[in-house]
Amino acid sequence: HLPTPAEGLYSQLRRLARAFPGIYMTITVYYWGPAGGMNMYGRAIGIYATLKAAGVAYVEAGPNARPELSSFAPPAVDLGDGVVVGQAPACLTALGEKFNLGGATFAEKARVQQAMLDFNDIFGEHAKFVDDKERKDKWFSYLDKKIAAGGTGWAAGTASPTIADFHGVFAFEWVVKKQIDFSEYKSLTAWWDKIKAFPAVNELYASCVDGRTMIP
Repeated sequence: HLPTPAEGLYSQLRRLARAFPGIYMTITVYYWGPAGGMNMYGRAIGIYATLKAAGVAYVEAGPNARPELSSFAPPAVDLGDGVVVGQAPACLTALGEKFNLGGATFAEKARVQQAMLDFNDIFGEHAKFVDDKERKDKWFSYLDKKIAAGGTGWAAGTASPTIADFHGVFAFEWVVKKQIDFSEYKSLTAWWDKIKAFPAVNELYASCVDGRTMIP
């Protein structure tokens, strides 16, 4: 049935999407922030950047609004057709496939997945880098050389940024927060400057006003 005025915006959009799937497609991001009670982007940075790069409108909802059993924890994304995916890398993979931001060819898609999971590992290990210089240098040298070898300045050697680069923003926000220096790695440093300036990502940074932050 058509939505009534008493229904919330989220419910209205979901009903329209189900009633008229060829006309309405509502992407919903379930996460703590910014709409879920925490004024930050956090683990969903890459998801929001991907949707902005795709030029797709989306609805934000708190984590408790996500369907039961859709994911153990947020973020999760309703892809617009009732399919809900949880875990940031899985969300990004699905969005990358849906909106052509995950690589154009099989080889590119494989490289994008590798780069995205490399950044996921950087997030997982970044706290060690404060005291373990050898581990830090091993990771940063590897990323630096891969970006240089790709020849485009993007993480997976693609012509334009992909879900891997967008997830990299999340990982390196934590590196920067911990004041871990990577300035000696020129290709990696250039990538960081380049991805922050990319319009979809820059829009997120520009919105960090009135207490909003990229990460907690």
